[in-house]
Amino acid sequence: MMLLELDGWTALVRSPDVRTPTGIFLLLHGYTGNEKSMTVFTRNLPASAWIIQPRGPYPTSEGGYKWIDSPHGLIASFAEFQKAIEKLNLALGSWKSKLGLPEMPLDVIGFSQGAVAAMVFTITFPALVRRAACLSGFIPDDTLLFVQDRPLEGKPIFMAHGTEDTTVPFHRAQKAETILNSLGAEVTFCTAAVGHRISAGCYRRYTNYFRQASDPGLLSLNK
Repeated sequence: MMLLELDGWTALVRSPDVRTPTGIFLLLHGYTGNEKSMTVFTRNLPASAWIIQPRGPYPTSEGGYKWIDSPHGLIASFAEFQKAIEKLNLALGSWKSKLGLPEMPLDVIGFSQGAVAAMVFTITFPALVRRAACLSGFIPDDTLLFVQDRPLEGKPIFMAHGTEDTTVPFHRAQKAETILNSLGAEVTFCTAAVGHRISAGCYRRYTNYFRQASDPGLLSLNK
């Protein structure tokens, strides 16, 4: 792992163990997290891919970082997240240039507030994203006011959420699934009777999901 500091951003980066990488994973932490917080979600991802874990750009009063400079939290608008995402995409371009990375598939994974950022990233830049994951997250209620047509047509998205979550209530995840379906996404939704975390069963499904994305042979065997 290496710590990359560039253009005012900080990111933790893991290089692949092969000469020809299979893609890039961009992992976005939750509120009060940092560039190390998503490491738990990288342990079983393909070793053949690059992994980039950026630090959110704004410090929180509780410690750690966040993705939007807003106090709104669960009621933040799509526009607030989209401003942050446009800056993140520019940073991603700088990181790829610094690391000498060619164009390759990008998978975007987020937890909690990072899951919101991951979904807004995918909706805003659908052509850049192969697959995405929304872990214990939601989608801003006003999203459909900013999005035309079905930009996620056929886009595979994995969701995982605890039915006992009191930080991001389960009904917010259900609404997010409805929004994603209306935008054309192919949603896989794993639920479990846990709080604001991912259950062991959903974690296994999550890792299998992204292993398949990086290995077409596995995908065909599991159809």
